[in-house]
Amino acid sequence: MKILALIGGSGSGKSTVLDGLRNHFGERAAVLSLDNYYRPKSELPVDENGETNFDMPVVIDDETMVSDIDVLRAGKSIHLSTYTYNRDVMKSETITIDPAEWLIVEGLFAMAYPAMEERVDLVGYIDASPETRLARRIARDGSERGYTEDEVRYQWKNHVRPADIQFIEPWKTKADVVVDNEKDWKSGLNELIDKMEKA
Repeated sequence: MKILALIGGSGSGKSTVLDGLRNHFGERAAVLSLDNYYRPKSELPVDENGETNFDMPVVIDDETMVSDIDVLRAGKSIHLSTYTYNRDVMKSETITIDPAEWLIVEGLFAMAYPAMEERVDLVGYIDASPETRLARRIARDGSERGYTEDEVRYQWKNHVRPADIQFIEPWKTKADVVVDNEKDWKSGLNELIDKMEKA
């Protein structure tokens, strides 16, 4: 099993590119989302104002994630519960992920742990400007997660952008493929598919 890490800042368009990969590879690719490995909210760090910070690598239970990846690499299925963030508008469900030719590990911090660098075969970085990503996040978090615009802007300034700069953006120069999701993401998707097919 080969592993693709699909990373990029919040609102960069990882889901859009992921859908394109799913359409191309079908059952040849399994998807593992870091979102489903968030630690319980009570264990997450808080900032100086007492607000939970969801945007640091420590919020992910990376040991369990890596263990699950190794189970898949060994040819066995895994079972996990989907994460519901911290609002009541989403409900958790149990999902099964079966091993496949490719495992796509998708999430902000998919390359933030040394154990992942040892396991990943390709890195795809989804790129879009901070202004575009903030606008997308305001729209998404309002409709899907029940946040107000003020809450989103607070998180963006105090949590999201600092994490972008420290943990995510350095991978733009190290990724195998950079998908420009500001303009024509399809050409980047095609480049990524081509590299995966030749890997």
